[in-house]
Amino acid sequence: MLSREFLDAGIAYAAWLALIAAILTAGTVRRAFSVEQLPWPEAAQLAGSAVLAGLLAYLSTAQGDGAVLATAAGLFAILSIRVAFACLTVAGVLRLAVLPLAAVMGWAWSYALLVEHGAPGWMLTLSIVLGVGVLPLLVAKFAETLAREAMTLTTRWRRPTMPLPRHVGRQPKVSIHLCAYAEPPEIVIAVLDRLNRLDYANFEVLVCDNNTPDEALWRPVEQHCAMLNRALGSQRFRFFHVSPLAGAKAGALNWLLDRTAPDAELIGVIDADYLSEPDFLARLAGFFDDPKLAYIQTPHDYRNWQGSSFLTACYWEYMPSNKVELPGVADVGAGYTIGTMCLIRRSMLEKAGRWAEWCLTEDSEVSVRLRAVGGTGLYLRETFGRGLIPETFDDYKKQRFRWTAGPVQQLRRHWRLYTPRMLGGSTAMDGWSKLLEVMRGIAPLSQVVGMALGIVGLIAALALIRSGVVQPMQLPTIAWIAAAIGTCAALVATWTRYRLAGCATLREMAYGELARLSLSYVQMVGGIAGVSRKPLAWRRTPKFKAEGSGLRALGSTIPETALGFGHLLVAGALAGMDGGDLATVGVIASVASSARFFAAPAMALISERHLAATAPSDTMVSVTA
Repeated sequence: MLSREFLDAGIAYAAWLALIAAILTAGTVRRAFSVEQLPWPEAAQLAGSAVLAGLLAYLSTAQGDGAVLATAAGLFAILSIRVAFACLTVAGVLRLAVLPLAAVMGWAWSYALLVEHGAPGWMLTLSIVLGVGVLPLLVAKFAETLAREAMTLTTRWRRPTMPLPRHVGRQPKVSIHLCAYAEPPEIVIAVLDRLNRLDYANFEVLVCDNNTPDEALWRPVEQHCAMLNRALGSQRFRFFHVSPLAGAKAGALNWLLDRTAPDAELIGVIDADYLSEPDFLARLAGFFDDPKLAYIQTPHDYRNWQGSSFLTACYWEYMPSNKVELPGVADVGAGYTIGTMCLIRRSMLEKAGRWAEWCLTEDSEVSVRLRAVGGTGLYLRETFGRGLIPETFDDYKKQRFRWTAGPVQQLRRHWRLYTPRMLGGSTAMDGWSKLLEVMRGIAPLSQVVGMALGIVGLIAALALIRSGVVQPMQLPTIAWIAAAIGTCAALVATWTRYRLAGCATLREMAYGELARLSLSYVQMVGGIAGVSRKPLAWRRTPKFKAEGSGLRALGSTIPETALGFGHLLVAGALAGMDGGDLATVGVIASVASSARFFAAPAMALISERHLAATAPSDTMVSVTA
């Protein structure tokens, strides 16, 4: 058996190759859908990167034979991926090669470390079982990475990446549906004015104000629709106030479907705060000349966030997914609708069964059924409309709860569609659609399971050490070096991701990461709630000007704050134990986890500072064009 010292070079090699791949990606992928070519042959770049990682591994460990073996394994992985995926960039090949290399070398090194410390046979057997058991998950993660990180990995795109020129041929009629509940009338009116300026002749706008109890909120919108119609000399804008109406937004959308013009071929959905661009329809409707196309989705985007630390943090947390990840998901045929600034073929929407009133994310859920009936989807990263960001951290959390629980509900309801065809799964959805829908549904649950397993594993390991079953574990220096190199690689990759999303400064990137971390708890709660069969209440995102509540805002982050202090207590307890380096790892992990949970109260305080800086007499934002 290979010794642990010999295998040190393997984990060092994987870490160095990850850093090389991250640096190459940052240097060659500076803009979306564009790769800058280096002045060397591709084979030389790949081989040179593999050899450089081997040299650095040797310098890090002084294990010449181990470095040679790691380099040979790296070259094999690189060649295999290059042959299997001809569309990848050089950096993309290296990035994907790191995944199996790190998994295999990391497991082998860990096993050798257990042997070195005299672990009992049952523990070694458990290590083998766990290693084999996670293989399917690693394969799924590899595929998900290939799709979600396509912007940084691939040179060729199978689907359109840009909108069409302004459509000059036949203009299919579009019925734009706008649902509102207790919205500020001036915001909805501004949205209608923008729709009135669309550079497209053949469309109607249906507004459904559902269940708003205050007539002062919906009556001005009704009057404005009438005014627009008088100016146009037609009934393009139709307003409906309906109460009671069940089913939340999905119920309102279904209600509007029954009142849509008979000759409308496409349904447009726009949120009540989104200001659309004039060419929204003119540059998208032409794609529906393809009879298989069921929907087109454009990004969530937002306005008036500049100048506020809280809104800036939220904005840059939103953008990487919308601008970097979703184009890659859509390119493999697994793109989904996200609720606003989208177009859907009416006939396929009816065939799929309309909007689901049971789901918190009726927007993305419908795309599953549209694909299941044979439709395809398209996602374009160009912005065609901008909405409003929640002003308080509590509202931001509630929005993310809905966005997290909804996909879990979808997985619970539609899991049979995602099984292989031989087991009764959808015959219309391909493997990419099925896999990525499953991965999206289990993502928040995996956070819960990961944290739980980490805690249980750490407790069990320390208990075994304290009982004398296992010797106190001392990690070799290379473990810390590899961890540091891997952290650097992750930081470079994160920087590249934000830059491709349009983020230009490290300050804004840091705010985006703070916002991302602050949502950790609510995403885990949302995942658990989505598993429940109990109906979940649909909560809209408020558009009214929020008022500051001072330190009371921290009340919405009591669970996160408690978890943060709890992890600090664990770190303190571990620091006082004689558990060797394993206890040190536990301290580091606990402190990092506490920082993740403390991000929530930090965001709550930042949101309060934002509200305090806004004059009470101001409206929420300017919504005029």
